[in-house]
Amino acid sequence: MRLDNVRGVLIILVVIGHFLLPLLSSETRLVIGLIYLIYAFHMPCFVMLSGYYSKSIYSDGRFRWGKVVQMLWLYVVYETVVYFTEGLAYGYVGPMPNFLHENGAPWYLLALAVWELSIPIFHGFRGKRSSIYVTIAMFIAASFLKYVIQIDDFLSMDRIITFMPFFYLGYFSSQLQLDKYLISRYRRPVDYAACFFAVFILLGMKTLLFKYNLVVYGADYRRYAPDMEAWKWLINLIWYAVALCMSLGLIGIMLNRRMLIITKLGMNTLPIYFIHRPIRDLLEFAGLYEMIDPFNRLHVLMLVVFSILLTIILGNGLVSGGINRLRSVFDPLLEKHNAL
Repeated sequence: MRLDNVRGVLIILVVIGHFLLPLLSSETRLVIGLIYLIYAFHMPCFVMLSGYYSKSIYSDGRFRWGKVVQMLWLYVVYETVVYFTEGLAYGYVGPMPNFLHENGAPWYLLALAVWELSIPIFHGFRGKRSSIYVTIAMFIAASFLKYVIQIDDFLSMDRIITFMPFFYLGYFSSQLQLDKYLISRYRRPVDYAACFFAVFILLGMKTLLFKYNLVVYGADYRRYAPDMEAWKWLINLIWYAVALCMSLGLIGIMLNRRMLIITKLGMNTLPIYFIHRPIRDLLEFAGLYEMIDPFNRLHVLMLVVFSILLTIILGNGLVSGGINRLRSVFDPLLEKHNAL
């Protein structure tokens, strides 16, 4: 129940973050602070939970292809949908969707499929002490690999490489390890540090940290400022540590009981994730952001409230049922194949 609640909070943050992004060019302290507070940890935490819930994909030497097929199918559909809605929002529709290059919302579906496909390679470390060293090695390797593999958003590889350590941190973790952490002496210091980082990012992003903003997107190193060349790896590692601390802090403070709306949202993250972005694009096309003054704090807070309400609406059973049916369109074929 605790992790469902965490996912519920995270999907709210995803929607808020995406609805605030069109205001980022205003560079107001509130907008910048809120966006980067969210982006500093929400995707690492989401990826970590995705890894945690991916344990059943490969077991007893058998790979369950169903979920991978679902993610790739949804990626194609999502990419096609946002191709049109982003075209309306930004005034240009290209000749066709580009499925090979993606740095917008659909990237996560493609990345999840790639991470899941890699599970058989690392499955043998699960449940062993060596998994700790493998995970640490992944964090270090990801920080240096982007110096060597500079492929930008081709197949979203910049983000796949960046966030992969969080996926395997979750995959290697067990319920017993989580329970031990929650009652350990380390939990409180991590919670306090997470709160400190949250306040520091919210208040200091515009004046102190904005130079390093690309790190939270998992961006290719070539997009960084030239004077940061020698320190890109260190900046990435520092962000990894902060993101992990904030993720554990959120898990640590979350209630382990049903939280009416939050728990339900946490159980319906995929439909919300899939639908909210096209809605934002269509609202942008309709002129929503022409009515919002980013320098007016009340306007910004009203947009945040609207994002929360939209998340709740999209989390209802009717919407989730439709997306789940879309996701399962190939299930009969997969079941037939497994039966052969």
